[in-house]
Amino acid sequence: MGRKKIQTLGESLDGLIQQLGIGAKINQFRVIEKWSEIVGENISKVTKPERVVDKVLYIKVSSMSWRTELLFHKPGILEKIEETIGKDIILDIRFH
Repeated sequence: MGRKKIQTLGESLDGLIQQLGIGAKINQFRVIEKWSEIVGENISKVTKPERVVDKVLYIKVSSMSWRTELLFHKPGILEKIEETIGKDIILDIRFH
């Protein structure tokens, strides 16, 4: 009889997450959870991440002038999300 490899709890949970196909959803939630770390204190004071739908992150912004400013920062924010959370988690950001 062969011996079964003993898995840690973390390894077992990772396997279950992959089997259930919810890894992407968990990573999308992590983007919302780590928003202030991703964008920094100044931007996080004037924004609120609301939801992710079809890999699009929706962010509520305190004013139209900040919305305009953030449109210029969008490529950098998407890059920071990729560095912090992973690739293909968020493909676009909508500021409203």
